[in-house]
Amino acid sequence: YYSVEALESPALADEARAVIISVDPREYPRAVVTTANGVARSIGITSGMSTAIATRLARAQGVEVVYVPPRHDVYSRYSRRLMDLLRTETPLLEQRSIDEAALDWRQHGFASEPVARLRERILKEIGLSVSFGLAANLLVAKMASEVAKGREDHLCVVGPGEEAAFLAPLSVRALVGIGPKSEARLRGFEISTIGQLAEQPLAWLVEQFGAAYGRYLHHASRGEDDSTLVGEHTYKSVSAEHTFARDTVDRVEIWQRLQAQAQEVSERLRHERLVASEVAIKVRYGVTWETITRQQRLGSPTDDAKVLAAGAAALMRKSWTRRPIRLIGLRAAKLEPARDDVQLTLPA
Repeated sequence: YYSVEALESPALADEARAVIISVDPREYPRAVVTTANGVARSIGITSGMSTAIATRLARAQGVEVVYVPPRHDVYSRYSRRLMDLLRTETPLLEQRSIDEAALDWRQHGFASEPVARLRERILKEIGLSVSFGLAANLLVAKMASEVAKGREDHLCVVGPGEEAAFLAPLSVRALVGIGPKSEARLRGFEISTIGQLAEQPLAWLVEQFGAAYGRYLHHASRGEDDSTLVGEHTYKSVSAEHTFARDTVDRVEIWQRLQAQAQEVSERLRHERLVASEVAIKVRYGVTWETITRQQRLGSPTDDAKVLAAGAAALMRKSWTRRPIRLIGLRAAKLEPARDDVQLTLPA
């Protein structure tokens, strides 16, 4: 997201202040950081952090903060251009998110030059600076791409047989699948690096973390992964959520938010060339944090924002008990590929 904003507004690229892609916490105290520039990351601001906490952290270190509201429609357009370009360079691509994809690169081997040429092509044709991780399996390639983000050439190549040595010095938190709780437990056992994790017996890991997760940690810490590319990502649903700055019962505010979410979901459906046969709402009440979900079938598959919003509104009328709402969400489900045919309106 930040790369696109810097491309759209070049002054952001050299901004000495902490630039955070999110809503200003003075407007929405419950907002979280979507992403941030290098200045922000250097002082400990990370994605998912509360913007209020991020602001306090920056002020404590004498760094000024600039908030840039996210523009998902713009990011989607750039994502589509990027994925279309990548598809011209590989026989198989798995898009994992709006800004992440895995490519079948076997025809080029492990030479860095073809990857560097692809990166330059992306930079020239689209203007985006992207990072690449090249490895013999998907797990290590993903982790290599994270390491590449901190390198001048934005490229990290891990050759066959080098996986364990590459992973060994990295923090256990860097291993895909390890979150804050697992990290804390591992550090409690004085295991702080992936190399130290790899030294632990399989039986001990299974005893401490359970059979499935223990076996995963055993193999992943050694750079072992047998997962394969599955081609184009298949979405089961597309959703959008919003946490209100303050719990609300304002019908106008709730309706406006549902309309905005319907528009966002509609744009994402069209980006992926999908239509939905079901719309759903998610409502979380304040104080009790009780969460309800309701869904209904649509008359016909659609990507129309007005139809999605109307369906969500109907569900709200049936389900909302007029209690103050903390969070509201809209989801489009039962997806299928959009047809290319055009419906014509016949004269009366």
